[in-house]
Amino acid sequence: MAFTGFRAPALPIPGGMYEQRQQAELIRALRLYFNILDSLTPQQAQSYTADAFFGGSFTGANISGDIISGFGSGIEVPYTMLMSDQNQANAGATSENILSYNQVIISQGISVEDNTKIRFPYSGQYLVTFTLQVVNKDNVVREFEVWAKNNGANYPLSNSRIDVPARKSVGVWGHSLPAVTGIFTVQQDEYLEIAWWGETTDVSLESFAANTSPTRPAIPSVILTVQFVAALPKKFYTIPPDRLSISGAAPTILRGAAPSPSASTLSIVGSAPTVTIA
Repeated sequence: MAFTGFRAPALPIPGGMYEQRQQAELIRALRLYFNILDSLTPQQAQSYTADAFFGGSFTGANISGDIISGFGSGIEVPYTMLMSDQNQANAGATSENILSYNQVIISQGISVEDNTKIRFPYSGQYLVTFTLQVVNKDNVVREFEVWAKNNGANYPLSNSRIDVPARKSVGVWGHSLPAVTGIFTVQQDEYLEIAWWGETTDVSLESFAANTSPTRPAIPSVILTVQFVAALPKKFYTIPPDRLSISGAAPTILRGAAPSPSASTLSIVGSAPTVTIA
């Protein structure tokens, strides 16, 4: 194993003759050095590299490797499971509806705002899965669509359409249970919403109370789960607007000729950070 940034002590320069004090300083320096090497936690090292690590635990902001094996019992990632035990009405044939949730079943890190906005604590790629209890009270088949929105904007190519069966008879409605899943890329503190549309107000989301003969649990109108999948690849990173950045291409300047401005001219944008020296 190698300790990156770890340095051997500066040993005293020997004199021309034996001197007990100098010999004691040499032994002391070597003793301290080997004590650090023998320690289970040599704190003086900046980082550690080795072909393999065995046992113990690792703590840090950035732990990486080609293969990290184990049972994973201590791994914590953002996740949530949300439900709604309420009916959700259709605002009209020309209106967008947003799924709402009034039951947080389990959650780690991911929060819900205004009962509709799913907010993410870390940038990353998240697996989102939801099922809807869609009801049609009309006596003809009706269309239903559902899609995702990121920070209020429609997610491209996220829409799905189903046909909801007509009612069986007066008071016995037609039902459908669409299930949608996808991996969404989000930045830290962005929020996700699920929108839906029904062809008429007869198409809506319905919940059902628990029933008997046999005993059956209640049916929620919405079940949604979110699970963290992976950190963002570098190509998804965005530079905050308050950071200094350089973009474009440096112009070619010929001797005796002034450069002509173009769209590819090198530019520096943003604000330089304030550095305080204590």
